[in-house]
Order: sequence, then structure tokens, then C-alpha cells
Amino acid sequence: MTSEFGPYRIERLIARGGMGEVLRAYDTRLDRVVALKVLSPHLAADQDFRERFRREAHSAARLREPHIVPIHSFGEIDGRLYLDMQLVEGEDLATRLSTRGPMDPAEAVAVVGQIAQALAAAHAEGVIHRDVKPSNILLTPSGFAYLVDFGIARSQEAATGLTGTGAAIGTLDYMAPERFTGARPDQRVDVYALACVLHQCLTATKPFAATTAASLLNAHLNQPPPRPSLLRPGTPTALDGVVARGMAKSPDDRYPTAAALAAGALAALGSRSDFAAPPPETRTFTRVEPAAAPRRTAALVIALTVVLLSGVGAMLALPGLTSRTPAAAPTSAPAPVTTSVPVRVTTPATTVPVAVTTAEASRPSPGDLSGFVVHYYGLMPDTDSGWELIGPNLRLRTRDSYDKFWSRFSGAEVVGTPSVDGGSVTARIKFRYADGRPDLTETHVLGVAMWDGHLCIDSDSVAKNR
Repeated sequence: MTSEFGPYRIERLIARGGMGEVLRAYDTRLDRVVALKVLSPHLAADQDFRERFRREAHSAARLREPHIVPIHSFGEIDGRLYLDMQLVEGEDLATRLSTRGPMDPAEAVAVVGQIAQALAAAHAEGVIHRDVKPSNILLTPSGFAYLVDFGIARSQEAATGLTGTGAAIGTLDYMAPERFTGARPDQRVDVYALACVLHQCLTATKPFAATTAASLLNAHLNQPPPRPSLLRPGTPTALDGVVARGMAKSPDDRYPTAAALAAGALAALGSRSDFAAPPPETRTFTRVEPAAAPRRTAALVIALTVVLLSGVGAMLALPGLTSRTPAAAPTSAPAPVTTSVPVRVTTPATTVPVAVTTAEASRPSPGDLSGFVVHYYGLMPDTDSGWELIGPNLRLRTRDSYDKFWSRFSGAEVVGTPSVDGGSVTARIKFRYADGRPDLTETHVLGVAMWDGHLCIDSDSVAKNR
């Protein structure tokens, strides 16, 4: 490639992969440095591939979530297809694991939690990533994680057979069994891959040791899921169960969503022998700030986004689990169930008002996650009390922005009965605008954990209302 590509001045090569090259480039029109992904010439000559690239670029460009790399623009220049993305420094997860070995379980769960947020946003838009793997997860020096390369993702709602021969798209080491059988994939193929990533974070090894395509296919179809605790002593054995459920052969036996898997992993940390038991319910809730994440040493220029989630849930949307050790989910919480967590709650629209004025008043028991969510929203717009129930990860948004968000509303209510799956609660929330505008109702998937002896809301994603 020449030193110029349309309006872009190429500075250097960042990476080269199967679809093409990622280049550091200067956009002379907008006076900014970007990451430019350019399709390989031989692939650009394939009309079917070109169509799939355009359609999937359009799907990816719709996504707006802090852990998904934003696409500025895409198109064709001199017969070459390209994506223009934002640029930062960091390293991919595969490099991190190969150079420094396994992660501490808490750090591994934190990374998985952040990627689950990205997948939740994509799935809400009907987009399946289909190639979740460590090399497509990028870590900034502060430990923030980003899911990249939605270039092979395809919208569930616009599946038009543009894969040509129907060959599976993705990396064999992380592909769900149904990908090999011709079944139409849904979001649970990403859940399977995320469970594979969790295993690799904990052990620094891929789920299966097979090296050929045939042996990998057989492993995914027939071999039992690996147990991280056997490869790395000291790993909470409860995480074996999380990996096993996430990698279940049947999609119906898996976690129904990436958020549910992340919540299950967070809850499993409570089984670690070096984790203290939750203190009594009467202990005072103490505010603390998240610890700074360890600095990364590698410097790979990568694309990322820092835009806020859209919708009324933006203020509560989790920017990602940090590398701070998360608290254990309540051990008395209901055990994960095998039925799917509904993304859309269809319970008749009855409201559950909660008449309390402080965070301590009428606080539900640690095992009542559904009641806790009802309790939290019933406090609003009392942000002093609400802030006491926000976990360390959501506090990354700062108190000022939290107050500003809630200043728009006169209150909020939970509509119907929330659904609980492990440490994940799905609820319909009605927000009442203070200026008299019509109420707005959204579906939220909330991660509930134990922090300093109390339940807290430590993650929140907004599902697209259908």
C-alpha cells in the first residue's frame, strides 16, 4: 500500500490479519489520527465478500457502547474496502496471557464482565459477534477492555446467506458445537466463546489442546468442558461450574445471556477460600473508590470508544468491571437456573411502589435480589440514598454525573416482577420525567453483588425494547 489512501496519510502498519490490514493513519479531512482497516486486495475482488463486509460494517457502526470500538466511517477507495475507527494504545488479551501467564481470578472475571457488556449491547441490536476470542479483546494501560472486530458479525435480523458456501465464520478454538452442525446461530454462540475466554484467562491455555480442525471439531462436539481449577490450583472450583455451563453442548443448557455468565462468574468468586465471609447485615455501608488498575507495559495501537450508552439508562450503564477485586455475590442467592432470562418482560403492567426514604430503611435481605432492585428504584430520585447502593464499578461515572442524570426524573418504579438468574436481575423500569413528559419504560439487566456487607448494583445494561 502507498503512503496515501484517499484522504488518509498512512503512518505505519499496526496489525495484519485474515481480512486485511489495520493501519495507523492520519485523516487529512478531519485532522485526526485513526485506525484504518483495509480489506485485502484478493478478498475485495470477491463480490460476495464485499457485500458481506459492507453489510456487517453497517451493523457494527450502529453499536454504541463503551466497550465496543466505534466506527467513524466505512466505504471504498480505489477498489479497496475500509473501516475508519478511533485509536488508542494498549495490548490484546492474547498477548497479555502469553507474556504474563494466567490472570488472578478476580481480574479474569473483571475482563469477562466488561466484554459481556459489549455483547449485551450488540445482542440487543440483533448483532452476533461470532468471533469472541482473546486476540479480539483489547486492554488499555488502565485495564479497560474493548471487544473489537465486528467485521465478521452479522445481524440476526438480516441473515441473507451472504457467507456464500455457508462455511462457518470464526476461530475454531472458541466455536460453539452448533456452529459445526449447520444450525442458525444466536447470541448463545457468543456466550460459549466468552466461557472459553474465561477459561483461557484463568489458565493461559485454550479450552481444548487439539491442534487440527478435525480434532477441535470433535472436542467441541463430544469432550466435556475443561475445569480451570485442575490446571491452575487455587482457582475457585465454582468457576469450573461457570465454564461448564457456559460451554454446555446444547445452547438451551447454557447461560441465556453474556450478562448472566458474567454475573455467575462474579458470584463464583465468593467460593474462594481467601475471601472473607460477608459481614453481618447491620454493618455500615462504606464508600470506597475503585483501586487503580495495574499498568500494562505493551503498546499496541488499538481502536476504542468512550461514548456513553444511549437511552435513559446511560447513567447506570456499566463502563466495565475494573481490575479491582469484585466482592462476592450473596451466597444465599438463588442458584442459577437453566431456563432463559427473558430480555423482554411481558408481565402485565402493574407497578410496585416502595415507600422508603433512606438506603437502610426496609432494605431487603441479602438473598432477595428481586426485592433489592425494586427497593433501589423506589428510592429515586433520592440520590443520596441511591448512591449508597451503587457498587464500585458503576461509581466510575462519578457522583456529579449520577446526580445530573436523576435530576431529570421525579421518580422511578419497577413494572411487573423482575426475573432473577444467579446474580443477574432483568427488570422493566418506568422513569417519570420531572418536566411532565410521558413516562419512559426500559428493560434493564442488572448485576447485583455483595459489597462491604450489603447488596449493591454493580452493573447495568439496557436491553433494546422490542
